[in-house]
Amino acid sequence: MTLKHFFEVYPPKLMWRKMWIGLADLPMMPQHRAKCLKMAGVNIKGRAMIYGGVGVDTVYPDSIYIGKGVRITAGTKILTHYLDPSQPGVHFRRGEVHIEDDVFIGLNVCICSSVTIGKGAIIGAGSVVTKDILPYQVWAGNPARYIKDRAK
Repeated sequence: MTLKHFFEVYPPKLMWRKMWIGLADLPMMPQHRAKCLKMAGVNIKGRAMIYGGVGVDTVYPDSIYIGKGVRITAGTKILTHYLDPSQPGVHFRRGEVHIEDDVFIGLNVCICSSVTIGKGAIIGAGSVVTKDILPYQVWAGNPARYIKDRAK
């Protein structure tokens, strides 16, 4: 493989993102992990706590928006692209994930592309989020379903 071909296959921006996402997998304080993910392109507003094993989409991390005071617990996966079943063959589409201020995301949650999680929402452990969640709601399950409203 020539150097030119290497950089065509692995553009520097992609390598930069993968490096910072890889560093975020190392043992560290949750606030430092948020800084690593920010360097990878994730849009983080204010202070967020992101615990170990959180995986973000390495293709489009810049399509992830995380608000102030967000807590994302271990094992959560955030996806920003998805397979479009309306297209023949394998055709991926890009979407955005918006996690607004003061959201708590439980252990091993999967957040699928093109969703917004409203301010103050709580997502229960093991949930698969495929729909928008309104502010101050509690959701859980696979797929995630509305449980109740919470105090504001």
